[in-house]
Amino acid sequence: MRPITLLLGFAATVTSCTHVYYAPNTANAPLLSEKGETRINGLISGGGESEFSGGELQAAHAITNSFGIMANWIAASKSEEISSFDWIRPGPVHTEKGNGSYVEFAGGYFKTLDKRKRVVFETYGGIGFGGVNNDYGFGNVSKVNITKLFLQPSLGYKSNYFEVAFVPKISFVNWTVKENSLSASANSYDKQALATIESKPHFVAIEPALLLRGGFKNVKLQGSLSFSNVSSDPNHQVGDLIEGLNLSFGISVNFKAVTK
Repeated sequence: MRPITLLLGFAATVTSCTHVYYAPNTANAPLLSEKGETRINGLISGGGESEFSGGELQAAHAITNSFGIMANWIAASKSEEISSFDWIRPGPVHTEKGNGSYVEFAGGYFKTLDKRKRVVFETYGGIGFGGVNNDYGFGNVSKVNITKLFLQPSLGYKSNYFEVAFVPKISFVNWTVKENSLSASANSYDKQALATIESKPHFVAIEPALLLRGGFKNVKLQGSLSFSNVSSDPNHQVGDLIEGLNLSFGISVNFKAVTK
């Protein structure tokens, strides 16, 4: 009977949708260098294992020659048709899906490290709020709310036609199960996932990112990779419930306020 048990476990894996309860947004490294400078990014983003797709808006503004503010927003979703079966006969096809949104606000310090103002160090700290809704089919749903504090230093290089930045971001995440209507017959993995969140309401995520921009002086294309890895999670209980990758691509526009 043991081989059959293993086969059934494999079947449950390949015929179920991957649900995640947290994903990193694209790190915003505006590389501001002087008062009045403003950057706005519009991005299309996608996940790795969960294959989510979504959109992001980011904005940053230099209020002085050393201090800036930023706001970032992401919304994403994934839907999949799943066929349930028990190795005897096919079961009904049902839809499983998930969606979420998140917004964050931050303030921080920036400084150019060379006379030409091309090498920029910056560090921002902020807070974010969001939520993830999952629908497992057959009336089984959940909602997980997220609050996050983060510290985001970065080091970058900027010129008229090219920019690059490395962002070693660290996030302190609090997540809470606000709704859980999974029935007794629901997937045991999904029930265990929500139980894990309830038993581990806080975690620290190391979220490094790499950003590249190229184009014209004020308008550039941007591509970025943002990662998320839960620290101090040797048994992967929390790490298995989050999306570890965000790949994004879009446009970055830099505005410089007219000064007198």
